[in-house]
Amino acid sequence: MNPIYPDLKNKHVLITGGSNGIGEALTRAFAEQAAEVTILDKDYEKGLTIAQECEKYPCTINVYGVDLTDTKSLSETLNTIKKEKPAVNVIINNAGYDPRYFLLDMTEKEWNDLFQLNVVHYFITCRELLESSIKAGGGSIIMTSSHLVWIAKPNLIAYNATKAAIIGMVRSLAEAVGKYNIRVNAVAPGWIMTERQLNQWVTPEAKQKTMEELQCLPIELTPQELVGTYLFLASDTSKAITRQTIVVDAGYAHS
Repeated sequence: MNPIYPDLKNKHVLITGGSNGIGEALTRAFAEQAAEVTILDKDYEKGLTIAQECEKYPCTINVYGVDLTDTKSLSETLNTIKKEKPAVNVIINNAGYDPRYFLLDMTEKEWNDLFQLNVVHYFITCRELLESSIKAGGGSIIMTSSHLVWIAKPNLIAYNATKAAIIGMVRSLAEAVGKYNIRVNAVAPGWIMTERQLNQWVTPEAKQKTMEELQCLPIELTPQELVGTYLFLASDTSKAITRQTIVVDAGYAHS
């Protein structure tokens, strides 16, 4: 069960990657808060399905199909949103990918493409929406990093680098926009059992070891375990919190 934050009612929340995994859970959670939610995701059809299923809540769900790695298309989509929709109060940069490579056995293009998705689209979204957030009198920016910044798995060097970059962006951006009453924070999830993770990477042995040996809490982490942290950071309940990264990984990482 998620708490209801009255101040989130009718707030406009934009979520990148809002059609699947963590993003889908967030879309549904903010819909339950009676917010207006805008999904940016290349999986347009899944976004429409989620919007239909959320009609039971007093919310509005907008779905935009966009390739987040296409800077021109992303900028155009964000400009359309600024013209057609209310000012965005909560920006959640969430979409990302975590490919595995042996050492640095990857091409320069693979490295750059990963940064394009995991970092550049975060920058573009903030750049295009900040002015309207300032005019609206403030807001909250939440970025998805990873506990792997601390754990540093050897086959995820590029991914770890992108997620460390997000934390650096959060810290500097928070310093820059605090005077406009805009808070900037990050959530660093642990190994979340999304559908994609289960299909691509999770084995019964790895899952059992993570839960029983590596985490302090022997629980399976699903997207639902993250929702409360994002809601809290979006709400004015956390109005004194900025420039922070909250690790949600059942006690796996030790910073």
